[in-house]
Amino acid sequence: MKKSVVRVAAAGAVAALLATMSPLAQAATTPAYDTTTDGRIYLVDGTSYAQLNAGTQLAWNTSAGVVLSAAPVDSVAVAAGDYSWATFPAPTGTATKFTSFLAPVGSERTPTAWSEWGVFNNLNGAGASLPAVWPGHLTNGTPAAVKTAGGTYSMGIAYTDSAVAASTHVLKAYYTTVNIDAGTGTWTFAEPAAQVVTTSVTTTTTLAASPTTLDVGQSTVLTATVAATGKTVTGNVQFFEGTTSLGTVALAAGSASKSVTVGTSGAHTYTATFLENTVSTGTLTADKFLTSTSTGASITATVPAVQLPPNAPSENSLSTSAANGATVAYDSTTHKAVLTVAGDNGKTVNTFVYSTTPVFLGQLIVSATGTITVDLSTLPAGTHKLAIVDPTTGDVLAWASFTKSDAALSPSISKTINADVATAGSTPTDGEFSIIDTSGSNVVNLTNPALVNGQSVVSGKLGTFKVTDLRQVSKQGWDLKTTVTSFVKGTDSIDNSALGITPSSVSNAGSGATAPVLGAATISGSAVYPWTFASLAAGSFSGVSVFNADLVFTAPAAKPAGTYTSTLTLTLISK
Repeated sequence: MKKSVVRVAAAGAVAALLATMSPLAQAATTPAYDTTTDGRIYLVDGTSYAQLNAGTQLAWNTSAGVVLSAAPVDSVAVAAGDYSWATFPAPTGTATKFTSFLAPVGSERTPTAWSEWGVFNNLNGAGASLPAVWPGHLTNGTPAAVKTAGGTYSMGIAYTDSAVAASTHVLKAYYTTVNIDAGTGTWTFAEPAAQVVTTSVTTTTTLAASPTTLDVGQSTVLTATVAATGKTVTGNVQFFEGTTSLGTVALAAGSASKSVTVGTSGAHTYTATFLENTVSTGTLTADKFLTSTSTGASITATVPAVQLPPNAPSENSLSTSAANGATVAYDSTTHKAVLTVAGDNGKTVNTFVYSTTPVFLGQLIVSATGTITVDLSTLPAGTHKLAIVDPTTGDVLAWASFTKSDAALSPSISKTINADVATAGSTPTDGEFSIIDTSGSNVVNLTNPALVNGQSVVSGKLGTFKVTDLRQVSKQGWDLKTTVTSFVKGTDSIDNSALGITPSSVSNAGSGATAPVLGAATISGSAVYPWTFASLAAGSFSGVSVFNADLVFTAPAAKPAGTYTSTLTLTLISK
């Protein structure tokens, strides 16, 4: 927006003067800037309005003239005809006049000691605007003596309450220090370093979450968008749940996203705060993007319903007539078995594997080519039977025997316990009791170690695993024991006490189920194994519990670098 400027008339101000320029026979040194001035001043060419830099050599009566500015030159405003940036502060108190002056250093506020001064101009309630000031222009006082003697002076403008040079009432003095060469009157001046003009820019931050409904253990993506009128905002956004920081992400094209895993059920509300950021927009200009915080974005997490396994047909019911020509192919590399059947393509079936007792593998769909693929990595070595059952009638649709030569993968150990409790007229079947690795890998790689106090420290996650205790009849309770072997690399070894474990519960579900109690964390460097990861008191059943753990491995000092290998085993023990 263009601003109108009312200038206070000063003799010769801004207009070019018809005076001759003295030859620059000498080179005055640049003095130090006087910090006792009531405000910074900047010297400006009176014809071109270009800012004059400290150290510029000027003639006693420079033909271009010199005017004063209250701020660094704003070339954009000058091009638009706006000079409001140059105006000095409006007067306060009894100040009614201003004049230009040249005074011995320390006498800036003592008019009777001034060496030169100009005319007294009315302030009329406004600040001085671009007043003219240079040694040859100030005709009152003893200019000839100043030119002859040269020396160091203060040059600027003063706000007074009188037009009388003998007045002692200088209310404000804005000035810089000048050095004048004796005889020629050539001069130079001090000037403060140019200040960056910073424009405050209001920002608006909005936050969205997707999805807004999910199961415990799943993730939602928080996306913050930061906007400012006519500007592209740059900087960082900090995400919060309540007062807990979830991390800081840099904006890209005005937005920042963060994925958050929801660990507990219920409503969760998140906010995003844009952190104030100043960005240069030119040599002497900058935008300060002000901080802003979004309104809350809420999501709801629920515990997935527990699917109780159906009653398994007894192994005796797997008669030859019920096999229906099915075959099983087991792959010891992938630890998966493929059951091939005929006539049940696309059908939903209950799937069981039989070893000592039946284990429910879930409700699966027979593929279009008549196959079902199951992961049997937790199954022990031996001869087993794989069967599919109609979920409505309980009839065995097909089954086949197969041999598994490889042992169950560590650290997952699968165990099912059925305990019959005699009641009048019936023999109920107890529920499943098992531990299954759900992380997708039986290998944990702890990489990117760091040196901390001379020791190598590396951390990571154990990976999720599931403990199922649906023994609602016997309710025996259980302990989840953990053993760790020594870490070995060739002939080098590190004691298992180097591995610290902090257990965590991802979810626990089941109608009437009791949440297990996590063991106290083991400390890296002083861990003791065997160690109880979690436990459940007798008289309870835990339903389906999903666990994970944080691992920290601290190697003793001076151990050779490399990858050390250990085996961690989780054993589920019924009480």
